[in-house]
Amino acid sequence: MIRFLRGELVSADEDSAIVDVGGVGYEVNISVPFAQRLRERGVGAQVKVFTYHCERGGAAGGGTPMLVGFESELERSFFEELLNVPQFGPVGACKAMVLPVATIAKAISLGDETALKRLPGVGKQRARDMISKLQERMAPYLAAGAEPPERAADELALEALAILTQLGVSQSEALERISAIRETQPDLDEVDELVRAVFRRK
Repeated sequence: MIRFLRGELVSADEDSAIVDVGGVGYEVNISVPFAQRLRERGVGAQVKVFTYHCERGGAAGGGTPMLVGFESELERSFFEELLNVPQFGPVGACKAMVLPVATIAKAISLGDETALKRLPGVGKQRARDMISKLQERMAPYLAAGAEPPERAADELALEALAILTQLGVSQSEALERISAIRETQPDLDEVDELVRAVFRRK
């Protein structure tokens, strides 16, 4: 089992990255926010990616091997919890992690279907399944509180990202627009205002 990679960042696109470890390039599926932060660090940066080794598609033992990558062991552990949700495979679970773990865990703990439905790929039934399967298992993730300072995500921007992707904007385009708005209008402090500003800028 490959539990982490430490090496040089070769590339990072919308939902995957390649890390050179001793001359071997490992492709890793990652969340959109993680991809954004890796791009900010730049090609050639030394990175450590915590990984989950699994298979994409096919029956057990017959799928394509894949690695899913995370910024912390806590994120990986939370991802493994998501895999307990019916019909929630590794690709879908990774794509849904556009908000900090503590934020998603809080929504699950409170039974907040509306908040969960903002996550990419999560509809009404999946939100209900997440609550029924995981509601009693969220204490460790709630106790963790906010992300460490060096990895703290802009929760406002990530909530706007979740809304924009639900409205049909691609994740990479949404991130670019949000970043541009945040640079020119740093005082925006409401999600709805940020989303409206993104569409006005279009």
